[in-house]
Amino acid sequence: MSMSDRPVSPPGLPVTIAVLGASSLTVMANATISPGLPGLNDHFADVPNIRFLAGLIVTLPSLFVILFASGFGWLADRYDRLHILMAGMAIYALGGVSGLFVETLPAMLVGRAILGIGVAGTMTLAITLAGDLWHGEARQKFMGLQAAAMSGGGVVFIMLGGLLASMSWRLPFLIYLLALPFAVYAGLALRAADTRPTRAKTPEALTGGDVAQTPPFPWARVGPVYLLGFVFMVVFYLVPTQLPFLLASMDITSPSAAALGMASATLVSVPGSMLYGRLRRHVSGAGIFGMGFVIMGVGVSILSVAGNFATIILGTLTLGGGMGTIFPNFNAFIMGRVPDALRGRASGMTTTSIFGGQFLSPFASAPIIAAWGLRNTFLFFAVIMLAIGIGIALGAMRGSARQVREA
Repeated sequence: MSMSDRPVSPPGLPVTIAVLGASSLTVMANATISPGLPGLNDHFADVPNIRFLAGLIVTLPSLFVILFASGFGWLADRYDRLHILMAGMAIYALGGVSGLFVETLPAMLVGRAILGIGVAGTMTLAITLAGDLWHGEARQKFMGLQAAAMSGGGVVFIMLGGLLASMSWRLPFLIYLLALPFAVYAGLALRAADTRPTRAKTPEALTGGDVAQTPPFPWARVGPVYLLGFVFMVVFYLVPTQLPFLLASMDITSPSAAALGMASATLVSVPGSMLYGRLRRHVSGAGIFGMGFVIMGVGVSILSVAGNFATIILGTLTLGGGMGTIFPNFNAFIMGRVPDALRGRASGMTTTSIFGGQFLSPFASAPIIAAWGLRNTFLFFAVIMLAIGIGIALGAMRGSARQVREA
């Protein structure tokens, strides 16, 4: 009998808060220092290609998330998940805060790499635990809350980063130390939960017998969704990597303005994520993907033509509205289509696809910016999002019509 077939009591409030707290540290972790990018750019003005390298400071952790997330997923399918989560959060704090002290750009890049390893562990384990501890409709509801926590954490940390960047471009690095009290709380709250991997809970494992062979990974069922997650994050990460420069082209150079523009995108995604469970009762997963991609495409198109700060905010709010529905749908879809014994690896691949998009976003946008300019780059990606969203929506409607005819 699989874990999902057994009756499971819903987690209590302390466990829920612990998983949501860990989740809040993850998706926007790289962007926490984005409001300080202009100051960092000025500090290292003598370094060749500093504008590109400044963007790399934001996105480099994503490369190390890509490299390490699957490894954390492999560990999560074999060892106690709480221990791995706490280790990831400790690494997160160490790498993140290093930018406050180091004096050279190479040393800062090393610290960002360490941060990426910590993010890989924290996010992979947070998604895995969500799949472990919640089931059925409760899981869909919690995935919405989890996505809201990720977005809410982004709002708080980016706004706090903007406030600190107004005093010094280095101070936003202090925010990463919040991972330490979060880790202590998670260790205390999750002690009562069974955080062992599924294979450690089988009768064969408990009696020392052979554990059943792990089933093959269902790439055909979930691979296309990982690709969607990758594209989604490539486009969304135009905001933290390129919005400060779009604002600068409009003579808006305040770090707080950049922080407000970025935070608004994540702020508006929170209610959409929290309502995901209810929305999913009435709209198919494919329908939600189609709707979310279209809304994001509209938001990016608004940014491409924005002439003032108010229009920038309208664009980021619209963009965030699409994100609010896509992200929990992404996680819930994956967790509902992989065997229990592969949940850690599935979560690792989820983390890899999301941060792969983050890391490659500036590489994807740089040649387009060079050839067509910054505004046309936003328009280019808007067209891509609209095309994907409309295509998925049409496919979802055809599928629904077929089900009605066959009923």
